[in-house]
Amino acid sequence: MKILNKNSALRRRRFLRLNIVMALIVLIVSVLMIVTGEYSSLQEREAADGIYNILAISSILYMAVVWISCVISKPFWFPTKDN
Repeated sequence: MKILNKNSALRRRRFLRLNIVMALIVLIVSVLMIVTGEYSSLQEREAADGIYNILAISSILYMAVVWISCVISKPFWFPTKDN
């Protein structure tokens, strides 16, 4: 991996953090919809809860993958102090 200049490294880190925040928003919204959803029948509730569960789990996994990639690749992105 190529060491990036400071501006590019900060931009890339900011982009990854925004991805984590957006996935957190998706998680919060899907959990709120699971908890507070009002449905006219049991079949509608089961169908919607299945979709919201998939959204919640996938957003948690996405946050974890992005965070791990951000942490692991940090030494490659930021220049050393002697440059």
